[in-house]
Amino acid sequence: MIKKYLFIIGIITLTNIYSFSQSVTNSPYSRFGIGDIDRNGFNNSRAMGGLSTGLRVNNQINYMNPAAISAQDTMSFIFDLGVNGIFKNMESTSTSAQYNDFAFDHIAMSFPIKKWWFASFGLTPYSKIGYNIQQIDEYPPIDTVNMHYDYYGNGGINQLFLSNSFILFKNLSVGFNVNYLFGSVEQYNQAYLDTENSYATVVSNKISLNKLTYDVGLQYYDEFANKYFYVFGLTYSNKIKFNGTNESAVLMTENYNLYGVNVVDYLAYYSSKFDTISSVTSNIKVEIPARYSVGFTAGIKNKLIIGFDYTYQDWSNIESLNNSSNFETDESFKFGLAYTPDKYSLRNYHKKISYKAGMYLNNSYIKLNNEQIKNYGITFGLGFPIANQRTSLNLSCTIGKRGTTDNGLIEENYTAFGINITLYDFWFIKRKFQ
Repeated sequence: MIKKYLFIIGIITLTNIYSFSQSVTNSPYSRFGIGDIDRNGFNNSRAMGGLSTGLRVNNQINYMNPAAISAQDTMSFIFDLGVNGIFKNMESTSTSAQYNDFAFDHIAMSFPIKKWWFASFGLTPYSKIGYNIQQIDEYPPIDTVNMHYDYYGNGGINQLFLSNSFILFKNLSVGFNVNYLFGSVEQYNQAYLDTENSYATVVSNKISLNKLTYDVGLQYYDEFANKYFYVFGLTYSNKIKFNGTNESAVLMTENYNLYGVNVVDYLAYYSSKFDTISSVTSNIKVEIPARYSVGFTAGIKNKLIIGFDYTYQDWSNIESLNNSSNFETDESFKFGLAYTPDKYSLRNYHKKISYKAGMYLNNSYIKLNNEQIKNYGITFGLGFPIANQRTSLNLSCTIGKRGTTDNGLIEENYTAFGINITLYDFWFIKRKFQ
């Protein structure tokens, strides 16, 4: 069984690292900063509204608070693999569009080193950028011709993390993550006239980013009346100043829109049909502020978990990619619960299923047209035990809304879902008989 796990892990890692760098989203709001940042953990957390800071369970990997890794058994091994998808409807006061995507989400594993020391590592997206915005203005010299402005971007940042978690005392654990953030972003700004003989001016930026960062976490936990428990958690993520380079170029091209392709495909397949006017490589400033989170959970052992998280980031003095003036304080409020009727039921399988739900509100760091962009929604999830009481198949669903159609902005209504398999095994048992 151990060799089978290692073989699966190796194959999936090798075949999907490239797909991480190609992970996409589609949102005009991802144009700002480093894109859509995903800090909701794996499916167990997402199904509970994104709870992570005070969440402590022994059969799931919670890398968002590294102190939680030490909750697992001292002879256990956990392997987690997940995918996710999204269906989205975007609309303004004048138009609407639909979008859907399905992508590989994460791979991770955790295991004990000593009775008081646990470790975990994995790979997961950190942020995603994907947008295609068109703007049409009049062209005064010719009444029958319009000027088109297109803004196109894709790419993202991946996170490779190594967690260490330590049990300092009976009821106190601390931990830290060492993260390597890496990725690339492509941004294109184009202008052209909607006539057959016109040319387009394209400004391209190809940005490469990487940085070592860290998170630290703490959890204090206790039980009482042999039945109830509570967990108090804290996390801190340091301010990040990326090592970034920007390959910037100004191109003169044919009106690629006449080919029915976007600018990226045009530049890839019609390389003989454009000229490079200028090209330069320079350093670029990209920052992410420090992040603070506090969380609390309580409930009945093996049956009920109820909790909340609060997260704070001050983006007001941050400069990131193409923007330094549209940022505000980012605050998130998350509430969630999980209920298992009878974890050890022998006759009724449905009583062993974990039922999860939650809600969240994010006042995001993006402010446009004097409107701070809000993101809120509800979550649901199920955890199906497989083979034993701790291996599980986990499903999550999020129904949410971001933005508004007021003040010339765009409203996004989305349904996101996730599927992951959590394999739990005992590795470090000394057998008396072979």
